[in-house]
Amino acid sequence: ISEEDNDEDVKMEDVDDDDDTTSISIVPDPYDMVYSKLPTNTHKLKSVEDCKHCYAKKFERESMGFCCRKGKIKLANPNTPPELMRLWTSADSDSRYFCDNIRFFNGHFSFTSLYCHLYSDTTNISKHPIYTFRAHGQMYHNIRSFGKQDGLDRSHLELYFYDDDPSLEHRYRSCRKEQCQKDKEVITQLVNILHGNPYSEHLRSMGHVDDVDDYHITLNLDQRMDQRRYNTPTTSEVAAVWVEGSERQRQFENSVILQGNNRDIYGIKSYHGCYDALSYPLFFPRGELGWHTDIPKEGVPYEAVMAARAARLARGHNNRSSNPSISDNADDDEDQHHHRFSILYAASGGRLCVSMRDYYCYKFQMHPGIFNPILFGKRLFQQFAVDTYIKIENSRLDYIWGHQDKIRADLYQGLVDSLHAGEGRADSVGKRTVLATSFIGGP
Repeated sequence: ISEEDNDEDVKMEDVDDDDDTTSISIVPDPYDMVYSKLPTNTHKLKSVEDCKHCYAKKFERESMGFCCRKGKIKLANPNTPPELMRLWTSADSDSRYFCDNIRFFNGHFSFTSLYCHLYSDTTNISKHPIYTFRAHGQMYHNIRSFGKQDGLDRSHLELYFYDDDPSLEHRYRSCRKEQCQKDKEVITQLVNILHGNPYSEHLRSMGHVDDVDDYHITLNLDQRMDQRRYNTPTTSEVAAVWVEGSERQRQFENSVILQGNNRDIYGIKSYHGCYDALSYPLFFPRGELGWHTDIPKEGVPYEAVMAARAARLARGHNNRSSNPSISDNADDDEDQHHHRFSILYAASGGRLCVSMRDYYCYKFQMHPGIFNPILFGKRLFQQFAVDTYIKIENSRLDYIWGHQDKIRADLYQGLVDSLHAGEGRADSVGKRTVLATSFIGGP
């Protein structure tokens, strides 16, 4: 081919391209405005020095005392069984399946049942591609007595009765049809891992009982341990099993009695030390205690906390006797629990004890060289974080509920304030709870 022919071909190609370009109309992109606002430069968080006291990882602009109150908060490191740690961290197929279905497995082995109103649009993958655990209102963790009832399958706490059965048929009934074999493999491993759980040890003894109708199980709701050292509760500290007529009087100060002759439901409150262990056994496989009102701060002797606790209880008893509004509700168990909790919580954020907020702030930290199963929980981590936030808000409301006299002293300093608040009208007179000014929605 000659050089001239080659040049001619090039010219012809150029002409054809021009013709094609002019024949196509340019359609404006409706998303140009959106794309124009996208940042062109990436922003990387600055490297921040770890906490000098607890060595937690810090983020840019994070407050200095957020993790441990500058050394005032110190809790024992978690001690996760190696088999469970492998499920959390390994790239094996069973480990990936375990993590992808973590809420199903935790719910299967939970001693309590969870009740809450979820925002369906964010938990349904078909509607919302990014899963988000978003709850409206309160979250309830309830525990049920183990009486037999026709047409009702055993679940939660009752499943532990039969975990000594090598066939595990009682647990396999909950497996999902489309993933039955994978569910069975993971459930078998978790049953073996949780054999060392003190609640599991107690409940497995019920599987050898001929007539459960005569048996009662007492769960200790008021466990207190120094969590600055790793202490796991023993079997005798978490519960007691006894036959009708042989029970011990006041074995535990605050407890729930589950019976074999009914299906009564009891609520596990956020201020009970067993709340986390009963609701999240995969995060606390050895039955480790969660937050309670008597966790000492660093440098505070445990004896000083116990002495302050006794003094607060004594003051609370005197206040109950002298306050008619409290005495009128003395027969109401819920009011008794709220009043008692407000007394104990009054000093938990002070100079002696760890507050609920500080406790969970420490629990959510990343400490180098320390394995924290909560941070590997994926969707269960989201549930636990939301549950924790609601617990902290509830604790603040409980404190406000128990200290209305102090809050009213700040708000109602004269007759005009009372009239503006509506208390001068007969139709608005009643039991009124006033929020603190620092609380969202307060005056």
